[in-house]
Amino acid sequence: MDKVPASAAFVDYSDYARPAARWLVARLLATRVTPLQLTAAYTLAGATAALLLARNIYLPLAAALLIIKSWLDAADGSLARARQRPSRVGRFVDALADFAVTVMLFAALGFSSGRWLLNTLAALCLTLQCSAFSYYYVCHRAASGGDQTSRPDESASAGYAYDNPRVLWLVHKLYAVIYGWQDLLMARVDHWLAPERALPAGMLSAASWMGMGMQLLVIALCAGAGRPTWAAWAFVGPYNLYWAGLLTVRALDAKRQLRLPR
Repeated sequence: MDKVPASAAFVDYSDYARPAARWLVARLLATRVTPLQLTAAYTLAGATAALLLARNIYLPLAAALLIIKSWLDAADGSLARARQRPSRVGRFVDALADFAVTVMLFAALGFSSGRWLLNTLAALCLTLQCSAFSYYYVCHRAASGGDQTSRPDESASAGYAYDNPRVLWLVHKLYAVIYGWQDLLMARVDHWLAPERALPAGMLSAASWMGMGMQLLVIALCAGAGRPTWAAWAFVGPYNLYWAGLLTVRALDAKRQLRLPR
């Protein structure tokens, strides 16, 4: 059910819901519940949380729904892998659903606070930060022989024999519009900072603080505290500074590798 072999495992802080996801998958494995149904369920959970945030009511419930979203998000791909039916359709639908939840959450925060510019900028920052972690993680999976449902280069839509080709074409096109430029940007920035250099030890774990699960946890904690707008400030301010620090570490480590004797 895991995305990388045990030898390539690392501490993924954004994947805190994984143990609960394994529990859920074990109980769903013999049922007719599909991974796409889990994706739809977590999208509904995110949409409901957004509605509560927009009306600024039942904020602890909104926070709980965001944790549930992360739990179900960790389970959909795990269920597909446990059934040995990873899906490229599911891969793209999952990414599109995450984007939809992000848009709904920050639209809700903009509506409730009236701070549209702040929340629009926060949504963009969150998406880019998450894409940065995803880029490193997908490259790590490809290099370690892990799950290949996500690929460093998503310019081609080729899927599995059981993927519906028309649906795959559609979701891939939508993915390309939303994420294609982000994938290209991350690849070019990383190549500029550290051409063909391995990630420094601990980089993936450090970058996982920018993963979707951790970002939703930040929003949930702020909502639970009755201050959901604090999350927008977090992604615009501290999170961007943290990302800049990671990029600096990446560049300095690449220079260190160049100086090492061959």
